Amino acid sequence: MRPLVSLALFLMLLWLSNSGHYGPLLLGLGTVSIVLVLWLSARMGMYAKPMPLRLSKLPRYWLWLMSEVVRANIQVVRHIWRGYRSISPGVARLPLPQKYDVTRVVYANSITLTPGTVTLRIDGDTIEVHALNAASLDELAEGEMSRRVLALES
Repeated sequence: MRPLVSLALFLMLLWLSNSGHYGPLLLGLGTVSIVLVLWLSARMGMYAKPMPLRLSKLPRYWLWLMSEVVRANIQVVRHIWRGYRSISPGVARLPLPQKYDVTRVVYANSITLTPGTVTLRIDGDTIEVHALNAASLDELAEGEMSRRVLALES
């Protein structure tokens, strides 16, 4: 019951902080949306097992990820200014050391959120990534993002 209440409170705060409008219609739509998410989460069995994330480490990870997103944006703009000859797209398969599906999804989504890189597939213990530039694949191969996501596991 506690995870259900925690998720409901988190979703309510998220809705209210991002909406900025507090009319009856939007509050009603927000309530319906939250109830739908809670119902779907229960049907998916999300409350049957404990969450394998250290939620206390998430804000620090998000701040680091946002700095990486800004840095990657600057790199993509540089490549646009330099023209298509500065782009060397590539695809690589990288190891996926995360144990839990949740942290694997966090890692895959973090890669996709970073401009110039897209997660193509998670296959067993590897992840396939397409990058706008080979240097981005080299950075991912170094494993900094993977280590930071791995640190989120409990």
